[in-house]
Amino acid sequence: MADRERFLRFDHEHRDGLHVYVARPTEAELPGPAWTGLWEQDYPEEPYRNPWRRYAINNNDGEALAVWRAFAWALTAGRSRYAIPAYYRDQAAQLLGIDREAVQLVRWEYEVDSESSEWPAADVGFVPGRACVPMRPPPDQWERDHAGFAGLFTLDSFDDLLNLHLAVAGDASSEVTLFALSDPDRAELLAAALNQDDRPDLADILQPGDIFVDLTVAHDLGFTSTLTVKATEAVEEIDQLADHFSQAFRRYLGKLDRIDSFGEFCEAIDDLLAPPHATRAS
Repeated sequence: MADRERFLRFDHEHRDGLHVYVARPTEAELPGPAWTGLWEQDYPEEPYRNPWRRYAINNNDGEALAVWRAFAWALTAGRSRYAIPAYYRDQAAQLLGIDREAVQLVRWEYEVDSESSEWPAADVGFVPGRACVPMRPPPDQWERDHAGFAGLFTLDSFDDLLNLHLAVAGDASSEVTLFALSDPDRAELLAAALNQDDRPDLADILQPGDIFVDLTVAHDLGFTSTLTVKATEAVEEIDQLADHFSQAFRRYLGKLDRIDSFGEFCEAIDDLLAPPHATRAS
């Protein structure tokens, strides 16, 4: 498939000691919800047939954004994955079934500015972590004491990544940052780097074989969605996966008129999000 026909298109540069790949489509370029049932039919109560609860797809966040998550998961296959859901730390813990006090707290999180229209200015880098402190009901002492920390979560499955997206998706834009380490024994070093007093440098954190992915998603007009990949070495799998998911998306669009029910929709989305057989085992 020619690059101009790809649904996923990345610009590549070498900056600050890292290979940087960025997909930053305009609102007109990023496909919106495609299947008409997403806004014409009532969503089922059963989680396994509900498009939002199963895939984080609805009449606002379309199938394309689900493909972004599938791409990120396939790209990081074979590595140990750790993620930071911006702001909604405790909500993420609840969806993952983790006690909030058992979450690995970190002082720094990554930010891609969804309100900035220019790249690389939007690539802010590490900023002080923070977490949502509710007003109603009034916050308890633990929430107040830990408002200045983000949460670093271990991801064991694609559903874990999906749940992080569900936790953060309630605002005009949202962000989930993924660290995929080739050596699982470096998890403590990652946490230590994100807890240091000085602002971390991503080039110091990543080692050969590691992949960093940031998914910044616009849920409202005036914001920009960005899929960012960084690594110390060129990531050859990106072209393969961009081709795979672009072709899958075209096939999906070609069978929309044959999808009549949420059951058929789920079957089509499962096919759309399936990784290529050539990727490393997850």
